Amino acid sequence: MFAILFSFAIYSCSSGGDDDGMSPSPEPDPVADFTVRAATKTANHPWANQGHSVAFTINGNEGVTLNLTRGTTYVFDINTPSHPFYISTNDTGEGEGEITDGVTGGMTTNGTLSFTPNSNHPDMLYYQCSVHPNMGYIIILTDP
Repeated sequence: MFAILFSFAIYSCSSGGDDDGMSPSPEPDPVADFTVRAATKTANHPWANQGHSVAFTINGNEGVTLNLTRGTTYVFDINTPSHPFYISTNDTGEGEGEITDGVTGGMTTNGTLSFTPNSNHPDMLYYQCSVHPNMGYIIILTDP
């Protein structure tokens, strides 16, 4: 009668340095996307009888309150000819109160605007047109 004995050993390799190859990669900030267009303002818009007759739509809806979380990156895909989109501290817009901290691509009519709200931003902001009043609406910022 024969007996066969197997022995196994498991070894790991390391490339040296600080990275042992086993550490998880840091999680990237989540990204949320919005599609921004311009359309005729209807009676459904909270500022229906104020400002311009055109409103921004966010993902097809006008007068949307955006609830955003600090530390998350939001990308706005903008195609709004003649209506430069920007983030503002001013509720009517028209180029006043532009937020530049955490923003890339502001005041654009065609392209993207990226916004990463942080602790320096007030709890309430607005998305607006830099040329015409009351086209956008409210942004509410909360902590994660």
